[in-house]
Amino acid sequence: MHPQKHYMAFRRNRNFASVQVYNQKRVVRVYLNLDPDTVALDASMMRDVRQIGHFGTGDLEITLKNKNDITKIDTLIAASYAAS
Repeated sequence: MHPQKHYMAFRRNRNFASVQVYNQKRVVRVYLNLDPDTVALDASMMRDVRQIGHFGTGDLEITLKNKNDITKIDTLIAASYAAS
């Protein structure tokens, strides 16, 4: 884990995920270094951020609103880790 000013970066050889915590909105945003075209996007929690400026690494933004959302994305995190 490599803490930065605006996010926490997780890396293997290169960053595979970055995490931002928004206390006031009560959400955690995870940015994964995956191509959004290769993932079936769940519109309620995922979006393509290739054309949007953001802090962190990755083209796929996932918004976590509760603890149960983590189990929904564990395969995506593993895929991003394997690709790094």
